[in-house]
Parts: sequence; structure tokens; C-alpha cells
Amino acid sequence: MKKIPFYLIIILFLSACGKKSAFTLKGHISGLTSDTILVFYQLPIQQLDTIIAEKGKFTYTITPDTFTLFSLIMNNGQTLPIYADKGEKVALSGEIDQLQIKGTGENERQAQIMRQLNNTPDNGRRLVEAVDSLIKAHPQSYTNIYLIDKYYVQDSLPDYSHIDQLIKGLSGVIKDTPYMIDLQNKLSEQKELADHRYIPNISCTDRNGKTVSWNSVKGKYVLLDFWASWNKESIAAQDSLVSVQKALKKEKFAIISLSLDLDKKEWLEKTLQRDTTQWKQVCDFKGWDNSVVKQQGIIRLPANILIGPDKKVIAQDIRGKELTDKVKQLIEQDKKKEKAAKEAERAQKRQNKK
Repeated sequence: MKKIPFYLIIILFLSACGKKSAFTLKGHISGLTSDTILVFYQLPIQQLDTIIAEKGKFTYTITPDTFTLFSLIMNNGQTLPIYADKGEKVALSGEIDQLQIKGTGENERQAQIMRQLNNTPDNGRRLVEAVDSLIKAHPQSYTNIYLIDKYYVQDSLPDYSHIDQLIKGLSGVIKDTPYMIDLQNKLSEQKELADHRYIPNISCTDRNGKTVSWNSVKGKYVLLDFWASWNKESIAAQDSLVSVQKALKKEKFAIISLSLDLDKKEWLEKTLQRDTTQWKQVCDFKGWDNSVVKQQGIIRLPANILIGPDKKVIAQDIRGKELTDKVKQLIEQDKKKEKAAKEAERAQKRQNKK
């Protein structure tokens, strides 16, 4: 019987160990319009890599020294986190916007969460309650990084206080990740900026030569929409506001479309041709030199700003159902505050009579 050389035994041993410690991701994704998938590593260090898929199929193998978190960034902008640990295997399959995940540990939990949230009505409040419940139930889970980023940080109207409370409830291991540390620093900066961003005055002329100012929309939430007759994208964005106006017609809400046109005739023609005459259309014919445009740093069209009754900027570039839901949410919050204030006032009066 021949003896196997010692160095071959070492090679075979190391090879076997390498296979046991490797992490493998296999995918078969339909709907990819590009064969390149970007890989963004977040833990233990931040770095980039790429996956080349052939007809939607790929195998991606790494040998992680420790627990590793990376995200796949698809060509449609969708981001999907993957959790890599030694010896684990994960499989992705399905359409690009409805991927199914098969794996263990955090990947299995991620799959369960996606299924649960997909079955939750996307009506704003119920979805948020479901996400909150998932985060609080598993404070030590790395999946919370994905949940907080997708459902709170990327919101056009981030609730900084709520995000802060969610982060405080997480385990130290999650809070100490580079993403969470960076997020907390950014939230602090953005909250400070948001607390000091106001539009103190607006004064422009409508089609009839009447001046439109804050007094005409007092006590309302105002969407200040920036557009121009020479910009097709902004015209389309403005047309989409028709459904928003109808949905919020009975609410304390108003739209002011501020045109960056320089030619009065072109502006009048465009506003009269379409269904957007049902809200305020104004223009000072100064184009990009308009005082509000310069003050708010508007550098491209289309653009819009949602402003509260206190003239404070609430959100920017918010549209469609998201805009409608946010305005309704804000108005509902105001009603609750007014009700609580009245109850407190009545309670104080009763106390004074005693």
C-alpha cells in the first residue's frame, strides 16, 4: 500500500477546512436587465465587489473570518441584505422584485420577515406597527439594520425621535455596528437641519394678477411645487398632482405651483391647457433667481417641498400615494394633539373649581 505524502495530507486537510468555512450564495433571478450585481459590504468592513450573472444565474463564494453582512444592489435599485457566516449556504430565486430566500439563521429570519410584511396591508400605520413589532421582538438581530433603513431612514418624512427610540432598544452588538454609528451621527445632523428649515415668506402673482401669500393658505399644509413650461418631466409631475388634490380636497391642504418660466405667454398657455388650474398657479418670471428657489437650494426640476402650517419644511420631493398618506397622517396627528390639549384644558378648569 502506497503512503500518501505528508504535504498532500496537509493540502487535503486545508482544502476540506476551506470548504467547511466557505459561505456560498446561489442565485437564479428573473428580470435582471444587467448582468452585473453590485455587492456592498457593511460588516466587518465597508467595501465593494461585483457579481456577474449569466442569464440571471450566479454563484458567489467567500470565506468569512467572522459574521459578515453585505447587500446586493440590483439594477432596478432594489437592495437585498445577505448575512454570511462560516459554512452557510443561501439561495435566491424568483423575479427581481419578488425574491425568495432560502437559508439559515439571519437569512431565514429575513425570509420570514419579507413574507410577513408582504402580507401586511401597505396602508402606512399597520405596516409601521408590524415593522416596529418585528424590531422590538428581536433586538439582537442584524436584520434590524435592513428594517430601520428601508422603512424609516428612507422615508421622505423621517420621524427622527421614533428612529432614535428604536435604536435605543437594540442590543449593543447591533448599535455598535459601523452602519448604526454612522446613522446616529447623520440623524443628529439632519434633525438639527430640519428643526431650523423654514420658508418665512412667499409672494407671487397668479394668472389673474392676484398676489398669493401665506395668508391665503393660513392653517394649511402646503405643497410648493416647482415646475416650468419648458421642462417635460416637471409638467408630468405636476399633472400627477390632480389625484392628490382630489384625495385631499376636504383636508387642510393646498398646492401652490411655482413656475420658473421667464415668458408669461408660454406659462399661461401651459397652465390653461391642463387640469392643474384647480389649484394656485404662480410665477414671478425670475426663473432660477426666484427668492424661494435660491433660498431652498432647488437646482433641478421637478421638485417640491411640503410645508407645515408653521411654515416649517417637512419633506422634499414627495409624490403620489406617499404624499397623500403623509398629509393625512400629519392632519390626524394634529387632531389628536388638539383633542389632548382640550381635554387637558377641561381637566385644569375642573381642578380650578375645586
